[in-house]
Amino acid sequence: MVYNRGKSLSDYNLVLFVRKRRDKKLRFGITTAKKMKRAVDRNRFRRRIKEIVRKNFDSVETGYDIVIMGRLNGKDADFWKLEKSYIRLLKKSKIWKKEK
Repeated sequence: MVYNRGKSLSDYNLVLFVRKRRDKKLRFGITTAKKMKRAVDRNRFRRRIKEIVRKNFDSVETGYDIVIMGRLNGKDADFWKLEKSYIRLLKKSKIWKKEK
């Protein structure tokens, strides 16, 4: 549903799919590009993204389904570059809470 009816934003490392929900729940999904052949690379990428989501969970508006897809370039990016990409895409989609 998020892929078909949601809004997508992308940059060099990530693709973000966002869809508004009727209730106030916030759900995340993490996928990787099919071209990421080795399971080691896919799993390392997923672990990094899970940590980035956990670290920034309170800064995201509630009421959305969000799917984060890792691009092939993302497997070589370090943690800080992935986090910067994630935050930039959330700000672009206007679901990043403003810092107080």
